[in-house]
Amino acid sequence: MAQSKPLLMPWLKANIHSGRYPGVQWTNAEQTEFCIPWKHALRQDSSDADVLIFKAWAEVSGNGRAQGDPSVWKRNFRSALRAKGFKMVSDQKNDPANPHKIYRWPEEPASGAKSSSGSQEQDDCNTFNNFIAQESKVVPFFEDEDLYNPQDIQMPECPASQDILQECLQGLNIGPEAEGTTGFQPPTEQRRLQNHVVIGAHPLPGQQQHPVMFELAAREAGLPEQPAGPAGGAGYGDGQHAEQFLQTVNQTRDGAHFKTEFRVSVYYRGTKVSEQLIPNEAGVRLVYRPDLNGTALDHESGLSLVSLPTPEGILDRTQVTLTQRILDNLGNGLDVGMSEGVIYGQRRGEVKAYWSLTKFDNSRRPQEISKMNPEPLYQAKDFIRGILDFINGMGSPPFALFFCLGEKWPDPENKPWEKKLIMVEVVLTSLELLKNMAVEFGASSLQSVDLQMSLEEMMELY
Repeated sequence: MAQSKPLLMPWLKANIHSGRYPGVQWTNAEQTEFCIPWKHALRQDSSDADVLIFKAWAEVSGNGRAQGDPSVWKRNFRSALRAKGFKMVSDQKNDPANPHKIYRWPEEPASGAKSSSGSQEQDDCNTFNNFIAQESKVVPFFEDEDLYNPQDIQMPECPASQDILQECLQGLNIGPEAEGTTGFQPPTEQRRLQNHVVIGAHPLPGQQQHPVMFELAAREAGLPEQPAGPAGGAGYGDGQHAEQFLQTVNQTRDGAHFKTEFRVSVYYRGTKVSEQLIPNEAGVRLVYRPDLNGTALDHESGLSLVSLPTPEGILDRTQVTLTQRILDNLGNGLDVGMSEGVIYGQRRGEVKAYWSLTKFDNSRRPQEISKMNPEPLYQAKDFIRGILDFINGMGSPPFALFFCLGEKWPDPENKPWEKKLIMVEVVLTSLELLKNMAVEFGASSLQSVDLQMSLEEMMELY
């Protein structure tokens, strides 16, 4: 008869106590936190001893042969810890002298002993861990979690009575939980606005009833494509750069109405998989409709439907499964619209969405987009204020918004955007044009009293 698989928690505790594996030890007197050596296989000082604990768990659990790939052993071990509720409290895997991670032991359940389903629960979680081991094999050169890390998603412990993969995917922030934004409170003026707005079919104050669809090229619709003057300022006298910049600003607006196109780029774990230019001033709705070729106009909302691509072609099968799970639950998707120079966002599907003005946001404060009301995200007057700051010697303003679907962003653990399963960049092309012009011309060439006064007047319109 086949030998039964051991439960992870008693097996791990016994091996920490035994001191059998170098570096595997308790780090506090209460024995609630422990250290695991975590050395990358490509380091010159790596050896077989660095993976002994991972190999041992692979042997006793059956999730990897003794002669298998050490990267799979390590990945399975990490996934098993995550599934049982262990929390990583310190990640020092890049420490040159002592690469390691420290984990906290999960708290004991209040009810005491587990039910008789405990052994089945472990087998089910092992099944999921084995799924990760078998399905996430990619280019063997990359050994550690830097290529694919299941910890990027929050995988709760797996109850045996429910579908295992579904439960382990709950951390993707898919589901009809209580709504509301977390981590971000817009300014008072924006909070006042968001109680009165609806994107699309019901026009916002100053919004046209029907969206403007550009039939011809941008320049034929009145939007300049690039600075008309030569690069580097050749041929310009004093004030001419400022005058040209102001002319371009005026071409991007019609009174309080702001004119722009949207360029939508989709990234799956840092790799760009699609890019589309959307000539609709009203905005876009991000959906998942594999049968949609290009874009289509949603006549009810006035937004352009932009479908995210299927994850076909990705070698990592676990990444494919998790990405597809998010896509299948997008439903009515995510709206990104504009009115009176204010960019709004609203979630309409079951997948939670988060946003930032930069993909390098290290604030660690996730900014969730509301499902209850359209939420102001960025304003043209903030951009204009940023241009004025740039002229006065400060940094240039942002011209794009970044959205993360199904995972918190900015990441609470400051993980880079390339780790996220689905990121979407929405560029406002008019703002991009103006920002690039300002940088190309240089701050000193834009120091004009007329330009500054005109920009300040524009800020009062929005």
